Amino acid sequence: MLANMQLSQQSKPLLDAGGVWAAFVLSVLAATPVLAGDLTIEVLGVTPGHGQIYVAVYDRPETFPTTGQQRTGQILAATGQSLIVHFKDLPPGAYAAVAFQDVNGNGKLDKNFLGMPKEPYGFSNGARSSAGPPKFSAAAVTINPDGTTTIELK
Repeated sequence: MLANMQLSQQSKPLLDAGGVWAAFVLSVLAATPVLAGDLTIEVLGVTPGHGQIYVAVYDRPETFPTTGQQRTGQILAATGQSLIVHFKDLPPGAYAAVAFQDVNGNGKLDKNFLGMPKEPYGFSNGARSSAGPPKFSAAAVTINPDGTTTIELK
């Protein structure tokens, strides 16, 4: 049916001009890269020489802070009282981070019989909660194009 439609002589120049404009706009959008940014996290309160520091970055509230559900992460040696961690090439958006010091080197955050952490831990923006982890929104950092935050281990 569309193949059989005839365009009036008046609409042809408009369509041609609109088609050129649409093609131009689409080519500009296709050529515009999504700017990736960097997230820089300063981890404070590290006990030097004891185990490793685990840092995980999350990009979705529904997975924060579930182990294995992070977007990216790093494991660093506890070499000083503070560490700077860089996460590169992250798309613009909101991210929340959690860190802990694995003092005994067993590769996990140890907890007591009530489920409370026994090793130093913290969240981005210093977010805390009286029961359980803080909400993603409390710990969120916006990357546009870059973002920075601090995590204090306690």
